[in-house]
Amino acid sequence: MPKTDPAKAARDAAEAIRKLNHATLNNAVSAPMVSSITQALLQLVDRLPQTLEQLGQQLKQRQAEDAIRMDTGEKPADAVADVLAALEDALLDLGDLSNALHRAASPLFHMAAR
Repeated sequence: MPKTDPAKAARDAAEAIRKLNHATLNNAVSAPMVSSITQALLQLVDRLPQTLEQLGQQLKQRQAEDAIRMDTGEKPADAVADVLAALEDALLDLGDLSNALHRAASPLFHMAAR
């Protein structure tokens, strides 16, 4: 099986969200469809922490291998630390987002169209 290009996979996910944004812009979306979309988004959000953790691990590994060069000429240690801190912040924010989507999903599960 060919290896998946991680950057392409991320671009494809971004494109899928762009399409979803367009699809929900001017179309009538029923309550059951809102529920279905929310459930799918919840799955997406709940999978993102693994991605962010793995990106942080990869960056740490590249730093340990001395495989990062800054185009500013600076040493990468401070920039890597900034990236890792920002990824940790994003993980916390994703937790809040996940909790909010779970709260939204619960009543949506019981909604039907008329």
